[in-house]
Amino acid sequence: MTAVDIRLQFEHTIDLFKTIDVDCQLALLWQTYDTLGQAFAAIAPVALFSQAVQQLINQLDQVHRDDKIDVLRDILAGADTRFTQAYQLLNSNMRLAFWHRLMHRIPASALPSMAMCEAKSPTAEALITRLNTMGLNERLHFLRRVI
Repeated sequence: MTAVDIRLQFEHTIDLFKTIDVDCQLALLWQTYDTLGQAFAAIAPVALFSQAVQQLINQLDQVHRDDKIDVLRDILAGADTRFTQAYQLLNSNMRLAFWHRLMHRIPASALPSMAMCEAKSPTAEALITRLNTMGLNERLHFLRRVI
């Protein structure tokens, strides 16, 4: 396989992510962050403690528990909301930190399940398979591109 083939395959993975519904995007993000574990903290430690990230998390904490997932859906969908606008002001490392911190605060049971996504969409299943073959750096690059 050549470098061009690998790049095309990676771009195809990004495109696939953008085609699945927002709930499946949330489930896939949670699973990807879950598999990264503490490796992320070592990569972008300063962003984890960013005031801008903390302010956005604090604003999200003020939203009713039942509405938090809707706010995250809006952010991923790019809806015109105050949360999306604040999120879009973050740089890529801060966005990674935002999702990383958030995924540690929201239980998996509150998010859409990957099993539901895989059953609903062969594309989601193909994405999971592809992400499971990626190394740490490639997963981080994937996250930077999709968030």
